[in-house]
Amino acid sequence: MTVASRFWRLLSPSLCISSPSPPAARNVFNRSIFSISRSPTLITTSFIRIPRTRRSIHQPTPVYDTTVPSICPSCSKPLLSSVPACTKCWTIFSLPGDLSYHHLLGLPYEPNPFVVDIPTLKKHFREAQSVCHPDSWVSKGNDKQQVAEALSARVNHAYQTLLNPLSRAEYILGHNHLPMSESDQVDDMEFMADIMEAREIIEDTEDIDEVTRMMEDTDSRMKQTVKEIESLVEKHSWSELKAAAIRLRYLEGIERAAKQWLDNH
Repeated sequence: MTVASRFWRLLSPSLCISSPSPPAARNVFNRSIFSISRSPTLITTSFIRIPRTRRSIHQPTPVYDTTVPSICPSCSKPLLSSVPACTKCWTIFSLPGDLSYHHLLGLPYEPNPFVVDIPTLKKHFREAQSVCHPDSWVSKGNDKQQVAEALSARVNHAYQTLLNPLSRAEYILGHNHLPMSESDQVDDMEFMADIMEAREIIEDTEDIDEVTRMMEDTDSRMKQTVKEIESLVEKHSWSELKAAAIRLRYLEGIERAAKQWLDNH
């Protein structure tokens, strides 16, 4: 006699419900929790059926991670770059619009998005363009070529943005809801006086050595400002970052004007 049938045989004389048959009792015993409540005259039982847990057969949707080498969702071959374009099976995918430029080019955004390893940036850019350049997709259908054109343009813009410290700072500011505009100016009057003096030198002098010295001074101040920006990004000091980026924009303007002067003399 099974444990379940002995259990029901002991309880059934005092119960107001009929005992289940041994097979049913065995199933109930194995899949139920019994509770016994006693009173002076009656013993009653109740059982609570526990639903069987079912294993989910749903598979998680693959997430395209641009920070590590990924796999083509179509042919399962390793992708050759950080963009979802496979030249093994000639499958190309669009990317979400909110993907950061860093992730697009396989670079870390954290802990400091201003810190970019330029050799790695250039390497990843070349790898990405080699697989998504529109010329490579001309014979693969109009739809795929259009995706390649959009992806290639996006990769190129991301590369140019991250390559230059000023545009990189502007991108980070926009990413943190504090965009720069052409009308932004510097409140530092001493700094603006230096900028005006530098412009006067470029416009009036004929001395190459004077322009060269001024360029060297401008280059030194740009490097100091870039270091300041790196520190401000790390501290998330967005207002101070914007002020520093505006100063860097003025300094870049002086540098361009000086180079143009030297090219013409």
